[in-house]
Amino acid sequence: MKRLLILTTILMAVMALTAQPVRNEILIPSVEGYEVLKCDFHMHTVFSDGSVWPTVRVGEAWQEGLDAMAITDHLEYLPHRSHITPSPSAPWEIARKVAEAQGMILIRGTEITKGMPPGHFNALFVKDEAKILNEDYIASLREAKAQGAFVLWNHPGWKAQAPDGAVWMPEHEALYQEGLFTGMEVVNHNEWYPEVLTWARDKNLTLFANSDVHDPILNFLQLEKLERRPITLVFARERNAEAIREALDDRRTVAWFRNLLMGEPLWLEKLVRASVSQRVIADDGKTLTLQLINLSDLSFELAPAAQPGKVSSLPARSSVILRIAAQELGKPWQWVNLLTRPGQPLELPLPLK
Repeated sequence: MKRLLILTTILMAVMALTAQPVRNEILIPSVEGYEVLKCDFHMHTVFSDGSVWPTVRVGEAWQEGLDAMAITDHLEYLPHRSHITPSPSAPWEIARKVAEAQGMILIRGTEITKGMPPGHFNALFVKDEAKILNEDYIASLREAKAQGAFVLWNHPGWKAQAPDGAVWMPEHEALYQEGLFTGMEVVNHNEWYPEVLTWARDKNLTLFANSDVHDPILNFLQLEKLERRPITLVFARERNAEAIREALDDRRTVAWFRNLLMGEPLWLEKLVRASVSQRVIADDGKTLTLQLINLSDLSFELAPAAQPGKVSSLPARSSVILRIAAQELGKPWQWVNLLTRPGQPLELPLPLK
């Protein structure tokens, strides 16, 4: 009996060591030739104020179904420096081989960490993190731009720096006018900032939804009661870093947070048309019976624009039957959880053309 117990224990240990991790694929159809890549461009490791090793971040992202990620450890804030030798490039160098082996697109990045104003900024596609480190935030951002980085303003409404909500200060206007940042987080961690959605639309800035995860991702998801982390959907011509950069420059993103999708009407509409098919079940001339079929892992809520309180749900990988009076055919429906601006959902007619 004792020998059997020992053998069973050894067998279980071997199985645990050899078990292959399972990836939870996120299903979103391609959109008019663009791949919809699931991305998180803001996360931390022990090389700044995170609590996990860089390779753990890669494994978490892969298992969650992400296609691309960026580790963006703080340049200035290094609370573990007494135990871990500061090295701005270490997270990238440690993680990249694991990312390559798993087919994960790893974007080289860092976080410029300053008080408000102007706050924190992520620099993506950097070449030398150490050169960006500077007490002068303008010098830091200029160096990032000189390296060809894509820079975004992080968590503009973070309570620690913006207790009264996000504010576009003169310092931000000066940075914007100089082209020192071209994107913003409309979603960070467990919150989203309505004013940022307005700014991004008015100022042609690229929208992001990022986790800013510091602890193990499962801790974050359980604590915040989230099904999945905030995700930036990127409409890329190909599945590689260069195509992601081109898409970010062209503002082809949608921010996905809980059941909300936020972005420009063009890309929200394309996302709906790629994700939702339709079938006419019956048409007696008075009423059209229409089945909408959701082919994606996104969820949709829709209501007639004339009756916004009459909401129908179309959950992920499901279908719903709607009955539309003949006189209402072709009139706009609000896709309630797809926001083009705060309080302004996407509108499309039914049936979809």
